[in-house]
Amino acid sequence: MNDQERKSLIKKASWAGIAGNGILAVLKIGFGTLGGSAALVGAGIDTATDIVTSMITLVTANIADKPPDQEHPYGHGRAETIAAKLLSFIIITAGIQLLISSVSSLIRGEEKLLPALYAVYITIAAILAKVFLFLFKIRIGRRVESQMVIADAMNMKADIVLSTSVLIGLLLTLIADLPVIDTIMAVGVGLWILKNGISLFMDSNDELMEGPGDPRLYKRVFEILKDVKGITNPHRVRIRKINNMYVVDLDIEVNGRLSVREGHALAVKAEEALRANIENLYDVLVHVEPGGNYEGDECYGLTEESLD
Repeated sequence: MNDQERKSLIKKASWAGIAGNGILAVLKIGFGTLGGSAALVGAGIDTATDIVTSMITLVTANIADKPPDQEHPYGHGRAETIAAKLLSFIIITAGIQLLISSVSSLIRGEEKLLPALYAVYITIAAILAKVFLFLFKIRIGRRVESQMVIADAMNMKADIVLSTSVLIGLLLTLIADLPVIDTIMAVGVGLWILKNGISLFMDSNDELMEGPGDPRLYKRVFEILKDVKGITNPHRVRIRKINNMYVVDLDIEVNGRLSVREGHALAVKAEEALRANIENLYDVLVHVEPGGNYEGDECYGLTEESLD
């Protein structure tokens, strides 16, 4: 898949999110307010944040696919990770605001009317719509390998659980004739939104902090290099993820009597082996050392032994 096709699919997912969530937010907040359901209004606020997340995804898609320049020699792919971090702050803020308002309402003991029956119908429609949006976005996110789109899709999945809990709360409120149940459900909705925001915040940390990511990828690197004749002891391996691409840095050892040209040829063989067996490699940097070389200050990067 080329960059243009990837960008087009991300935009498609973003516009679907903006349109779908826009309609749902208006319905939830509007009918939740008219029908007297704090939980439905809270779900509408959460859906409104989804509009913002889709808009951020849309704008970020244009930034992330820009080619490298002097200011950003690795390209602009990290814009997606930064966007995911920004989305987490928006979601956390919405959750805190809903939590504060709902808890305050419980503490003050405000009298509330029973929610209208049509609030139940709106919630059922919202659940069905969110199922469609989740399936649509997760399919595109996995296809283009975008952490940002997958995070947005998982947010849709969380909304399905959220709307289902609102539906259960509305039904219990109407059956038990206790309006306070709806307010309690609104508190639960606020906590759920807050949890999702914190989870998204933590998930984006790994890429921003150059974390080790999937250890299976490191193991794959060592397995591939074992079959490259002439090199030994691959070590100080570091893998960073930029958008959906990987940059691999590593050291290898070769016969110290080889010429610079011969050592370089072995480094090229190592790079070619990695590119032939690992998808989405943006760049491979191979540092050549003479066999048996030891440097005491090499305290970063991973070795095969460190994975065990």
